[in-house]
This record gives sequence, C-alpha cells and structure tokens, in this order.
Amino acid sequence: MQKYDYIIAGGGCAGLTLAYKMACSSLCQKRILIIDKAIKQRNDRTWSFWTNKATDFDTIVYKSWQNIEFITDSRAQVFPLPTMQYKTIRGIDFYDFVDKKLSEFANIERKQETITQIQEVAQGIDLHTEEGGHYRADFIFDSCFSPDDLNLSNSHSHYLLQHFKGYVLRTAEDSFDDSKVRMFDFRVPQRNAVRFFYILPFSKREALVEYTIFSQSLEQEADYEIPLRTYIDGQLALSNYEIIETEFGVIPMTDYAFERKISARHMSIGTKAGMAKATTGYAFLRIQRDADAIVASLIKKNTPFYDKFKKNSLIRYNDTLLLDIMERDAERIRPIFIDLFNNNPIERLLGFLDEQISTIEIFKIMLSVPSAPFIKSIGRDLHNKTLTK
Repeated sequence: MQKYDYIIAGGGCAGLTLAYKMACSSLCQKRILIIDKAIKQRNDRTWSFWTNKATDFDTIVYKSWQNIEFITDSRAQVFPLPTMQYKTIRGIDFYDFVDKKLSEFANIERKQETITQIQEVAQGIDLHTEEGGHYRADFIFDSCFSPDDLNLSNSHSHYLLQHFKGYVLRTAEDSFDDSKVRMFDFRVPQRNAVRFFYILPFSKREALVEYTIFSQSLEQEADYEIPLRTYIDGQLALSNYEIIETEFGVIPMTDYAFERKISARHMSIGTKAGMAKATTGYAFLRIQRDADAIVASLIKKNTPFYDKFKKNSLIRYNDTLLLDIMERDAERIRPIFIDLFNNNPIERLLGFLDEQISTIEIFKIMLSVPSAPFIKSIGRDLHNKTLTK
C-alpha cells in the first residue's frame, strides 16, 4: 500500500484543475496521486466560457470573441459583449499545460489504472484498482461520474441529457466570420426536443460546427450525422472542406441534489458534484471557482469541505422550471430563448446563465419571458412536493 496526502480520482477537467491549483499553492509539497483509466493525449473536447476576469488558463485560450450571434428562422442578431469575452480552450492544450506544470513536482504522480473501490478506513481512505493497486490518502477527490450514482427513483429531480456531435472543419477558402460565436442557431425542427447548431470559428478557414440536443435519451448515429451534413451543405453552403477532428459528448442536465461529502474523507468534484450548469451544461468556470475554494479551505482549515457551494436559490428554482418545460413541452424552449435574447442586455443574460447576477436582475430576466409555461411548471412542482410529504 502506498500512502498519499491527496488522491484525485479522475484525470479530466475537474481533477486536473484541482491538481494544477494545488501545484500553484502552498500544497505543492503534498504527496498527490492522480489516477484514471486513461491518460488524455488527444484533443477530445473543447471548453467554452465567458468572463470579464483573468483566469489561470488564459495563456492557452485557443480563440476568444467579443460578439455572440443568435439565429432563428426569422432573424439573425449579433450581440457585442461590452466587457466580457467568450473564450474557448482545446482539451489537448489544457492537458499538456497541466501536465507540464505537474511534471515539475516529483511528489505529484500519475497512474493509469481502473478504480474499483473507494472505502474509508480508520487510518484514512483507501482506493483499490483492477490492476491490484492499493492506495491510501487523507482525502480523495472523486470526479468519476456515472448516472447510476444518482438515486433518481426516490426524488422528483429532472434529468435530461445534453448530447452533441461536432466536426472541426477546414476549408480551402475563407468561409467563416471569425469575429463572432454562433451560440444558438435554431433553424432546425425541434421534434419534441431542444435542438440547435453551434459554431466556434477559429479562423476564416477553420471552425467547430456542432449539433446539440437537449432530451431524455441519446439518438442513433445517423440522427446526428444527417442534420450536421445538411446544415453544412445547406445553411453554411460549404462543399470544399475536410473534417480534421470529430467531437461527441454527453452532459447531464439535472436539478438533482448532488452529494458533495460522500464521507468524511471522500469529496465529489466536477460533474459528480453538480458543477455542470443544470440548463446549459457549462462547467469550466464553475470548476475553477470550486477548485480555488477547496485549495483555500485545505490551506486554512485542513479540510476541503468549505462552506456550502453557494447556489442562488432563485436561479436554481428557475433551472427546475426550465428543465420541467424541456421534459414536457420542449417546443416551448425555442421561443423562451428568443425572448431572453431579445429582451435583455446580453451581459445580464450571460450573468444569469453563469449564476453571477444580482437578485434584482434575476427578476428582470424572469419578467422578460412568457409566464404561462412557468406557471404550469410551478404547479407541477408544488404537486410533486405535496406527494412526497
């Protein structure tokens, strides 16, 4: 058995962010193990976020924009960002950047093994692997999420999936306007789900074109491929291009009350801790804030369990209502988003989506959309709560 101060179970965005933040702090001399069944060595995803503040990863931002585009069948709108920037980081750049930092410390180790069990014992907390590894630590930070971990049958939580497929395209001639992000393009039949296209133009000849769906289940391969090809050939009118990368992902969209403190020494992080925004799936900045708070708490109090991760209850309830509308009447979401973009300053709306907004501005957001679908969802929520009493 090998003993560590901290074990980070899972080497994705949350696990590597926490390891990086530790390495940049007075915790850098602690013995730390990062363990995952796979080592990230390719560009398997991108993370996007908007902010008006510096981040620890600004040097690896692949592209940033100060304009957001919103398109429907009837109009296309471009919203300049007065103080914010919309930024994208490629997965491979993030992995390489963190690996380079961690390689400076002999006391920070990486192991490629499959975790089978995590169990608290009198002397600490133990982790076992398929390969026969047995490791002990003072604390384990666990980002290994599985939907099977959620006890949905005993709750009235909403649970949907954000699933998407995207191509990074390279064209032979200038084909993209790289001054703006196409955040939502709703020119696609909704078919009882929320469906839209998303474009990150990295240059005039290279862009990620992604087809995104919010629904309760995944679709067949052709149900992603055909709309993507149709959009590229039709709306984008591209013919001379090559696909240089393919991206596919699934993110839970839920108001489930995730457990942060699995046991006295076992803490969930990342998606497993509910860091993905319930109604959008954006998680990168939320993971950064969480990791900062964990590190600060370890330094000051020798515990990672800082004061409860603060979620504005009004925004959280609005997430519940939106998820309910998506479940029972997904066709209503497109007009709600149209009103949100039409009736609010863009940075107020982005602040709302990032949960960084005042209560007064939250009410302004709520008053900017039709009340009828939300009233129906409130009624359903009250009914469900009555049943559980």
